[in-house]
Amino acid sequence: MCIVPFLVSFLVATAEGGRDAGLVTRVKETTVSHYASPSELNAYWQSVFPNRPIPSSILDHLSAPSGDKMKDMEKEHYWSLYSDQLTEGDAKIFHNWAHRIASEKLLYPETVFTIGSKINLYIDRAVALHSPYLRHDIANSIPMYTKNFTDITTMFAPVSLSMAHDMWSTLSSCEHPREVEGEQKACTTSLESMQGFSSLALGTGDLRAFSTSLDVPEEGIISPTQRYEVAAVRKITPRAAANTVTCHSMSFPVALFYCHAVNPTRIYEVTLQREDGASIPESRTPAMVRALAVCHVNTSGFDPTLNYWVKLGLKPGEASVCHFLTRGDVLWAPASAT
Repeated sequence: MCIVPFLVSFLVATAEGGRDAGLVTRVKETTVSHYASPSELNAYWQSVFPNRPIPSSILDHLSAPSGDKMKDMEKEHYWSLYSDQLTEGDAKIFHNWAHRIASEKLLYPETVFTIGSKINLYIDRAVALHSPYLRHDIANSIPMYTKNFTDITTMFAPVSLSMAHDMWSTLSSCEHPREVEGEQKACTTSLESMQGFSSLALGTGDLRAFSTSLDVPEEGIISPTQRYEVAAVRKITPRAAANTVTCHSMSFPVALFYCHAVNPTRIYEVTLQREDGASIPESRTPAMVRALAVCHVNTSGFDPTLNYWVKLGLKPGEASVCHFLTRGDVLWAPASAT
């Protein structure tokens, strides 16, 4: 990781008028044209999925700011450093679960998705929710690998230290080998490539895309001192199990999704009602939440060292593992399975 501070220093010096300032300026001036416009993205969606709604998690990126305005907003709001303290033991969990540290609190047994169940609700925050999509041809021309880190950061210069850390973490996560047996994975930087991977992984182009409802705030939900009661449960995939692809929005200056398929899965839309107690007169968590939950049915290839199994008194393969989707995640499923 020591390379990151050096690169940031280099980029800051370049932006301030170093010998390579012309390169940064030239890239900066042309960056906006590299983005796909909302009209282009809408036209593509309608050509592939006519009369099917665009999920809110994709729409958020369609209304993204661009150019200098986007860079200023990134530095002020979108970037936070949360992945530089990973220990070797955390790394496996990090890559299994959308390349972030998946706290044990984020994982649930499928049995909690029954009306009347009470849980402490944890939904991860959405990252880079408003970063714009690259045009498909531009995305294909940029090899997103850590070996190209200097060139990639130069494209988005100037970058802050936290931005550089997140960019490195995202790229290294995309290169990490599979940790779950049978997992299919890809990192995509355009809407077309996300849809293309999902179609390939699921064996059909006839897909539907879903996202968690706008009830879930961008910053996620953490309710350690307060419980939610399951008020309603609706199966998105009504069959016993189905193959799906989940695409997680990652920290990057442009829309970059880590898409993976760990199948089979069962997908639920869960409505949860907050339980208000006398000890919590005012709560910042939503009173009512509708959120998508993904349950991985075949867990035999999962990390056996997770405390999740210890808490349940079970081993991988003896129970499913479920987690809620953030506001920025996109779920893809064959239309025939929904």
